[in-house]
Amino acid sequence: MSTGFQGADPEDLRRFALDLEHAHDILLTVKNELNTRITSQLRWEGPDAFVFKHAWRSSYAPVIVRAATMLEDTAHTLKAQAAAQETTSSS
Repeated sequence: MSTGFQGADPEDLRRFALDLEHAHDILLTVKNELNTRITSQLRWEGPDAFVFKHAWRSSYAPVIVRAATMLEDTAHTLKAQAAAQETTSSS
């Protein structure tokens, strides 16, 4: 016996997907701004600067990109699930 609506609200999924896409864009913007400051605007020389800049390029920046990619991938998944929910609900 069905007691009402089951599944996700497709519009809620789409709104959440938009929020995730916005967060993705913000992360990449911040990463790009930091990259510019660290690699070309930061007046810091010496071994500590070298280590930090290397860590930024090899560890920190890629982690930000991976997080942004996961947000974007999840947004795509949510949009697909919203479409599937609508297809299922209209059957």
